[in-house]
Amino acid sequence: MSTSIPTQDLISQAMAIVIEEQSPSVALLQRRLRIGFNSAEGLMEALEALEVVTPRYDGIRRLTACYEKPETATRAAHVRKVFETARFFWEMWEENCDGHTLAIGFLKPTKLSNTAVRDLVLGEFYRKRGFSMHDAAVGLAQWLQQNDDGPAFDPMMEVDIAILCATATRAFEPVSDVEAIIQRSFVRVVRYIQQTRLDGKVADSRCFDYYPAAEHVPTGYGKNGGTHPEHVVPCAFLRDRCIARLGEGASVEDVAKEIRPFLAIVMINKHEWDKLDDSPASGGLGLKEVMPSNWDFETGDRFARLHAAGIAFDPPAART
Repeated sequence: MSTSIPTQDLISQAMAIVIEEQSPSVALLQRRLRIGFNSAEGLMEALEALEVVTPRYDGIRRLTACYEKPETATRAAHVRKVFETARFFWEMWEENCDGHTLAIGFLKPTKLSNTAVRDLVLGEFYRKRGFSMHDAAVGLAQWLQQNDDGPAFDPMMEVDIAILCATATRAFEPVSDVEAIIQRSFVRVVRYIQQTRLDGKVADSRCFDYYPAAEHVPTGYGKNGGTHPEHVVPCAFLRDRCIARLGEGASVEDVAKEIRPFLAIVMINKHEWDKLDDSPASGGLGLKEVMPSNWDFETGDRFARLHAAGIAFDPPAART
């Protein structure tokens, strides 16, 4: 917390500085206004209250959409993707896993193929050279500047990467416990949704197909047969729930725990699938991306859509 209340004149000066420089940096305010850390932090808190800058997330503040120039937003998104790619492959290294190829595509800050990104970060930086997460992120940013027409790797980007990595860096620890791996995968999918939310975009609902491994998603079977894997709660509905909870200030870890019980599959046939997805005008229920009316996460039955469609099934077995 700050130790003094900034004057309106100082707040106005601070606002002009961060917008002009496109950098909500405490150090910048200290230098330009010749003030101490506590005073500069107090000004930043005032700008946050005025919705000029965002709250810190992973140690980083951004200008809000009203004040952030497109090129600044592009750079911020690039830095976040560099960090998230380095963090993703660090966790894959710990889990002795290559990571789903399509999941890589959601994170990567480059047009380079998903497998090429994996080879560079996981193969070269981590497995071969034993880099830290920070060094891998810096190495990726530098490589992109030199080989992929990426943004300039300047001192400001280096500082931002260092701040982001400091929030996530830990000693390498192999992970083989299945329960731990499953929960980590749910954290990863919510982190991806948060990443896109912070970038002002909407996450691809297919992310739920690629982050938790298929063998870790509870699966039931319709009694009428079928080969279509129906998510009992639509992926788009789960994504929107995550966005709403993150917007309320819930942590990524808490949201991951909340949604996990609702990610399950039942194998059904095409007739049953069509009945769920088709509009009422076409003879269906119109439940492709939504749950039945008045359903909620706190009290609702996760199989409510299937029940509404009259689908008989054996539910997924409880995980032991």
